Amino acid sequence: MKIIYFIILSCVCVFSCHSQTENKGMNNMEKCHLNLSLLFYPSRVTESVVYSINIINDSLMIKADLSAGNKEYNGKLTNDQCLEIKKMTSALAQKYDRSDSFARDVWGCILKVDNQVYYEDNYFSFTPRSKQLGWQPPPEEIKLLIDYIVSLSPIPIELYGFA
Repeated sequence: MKIIYFIILSCVCVFSCHSQTENKGMNNMEKCHLNLSLLFYPSRVTESVVYSINIINDSLMIKADLSAGNKEYNGKLTNDQCLEIKKMTSALAQKYDRSDSFARDVWGCILKVDNQVYYEDNYFSFTPRSKQLGWQPPPEEIKLLIDYIVSLSPIPIELYGFA
């Protein structure tokens, strides 16, 4: 009789531990539900995307369409990276549309989260530019998110001049 109790107890322990492991894995996947795109293009030429960074769940896909040749990278985000991006995107409370701004020979930027445009600017730069030409810094929460996403790229994102 003791053997039967031992076998039953062992089975209960094994199945309950397995169930907890599966639930933990599912929770990590739920936390990593992401759909994000970051695009850089010559201002006012949105169909000529030079750099694109796409994050779908824990997949990181980067494409660079450069004159010296195309580069691509496909990788996985860590759980911590997913959580950090999730935290930053949840802080986005407002959409910013600066697509009316325009200056020659500059970069445009579009940030989409869950297929909604949260930031669009036809005069984007990582470094401050002349406000006389209409440059405005991105809002802080947008800047932090863009900087973090770009930092994940093994392909350098270089927004050079067009001269």
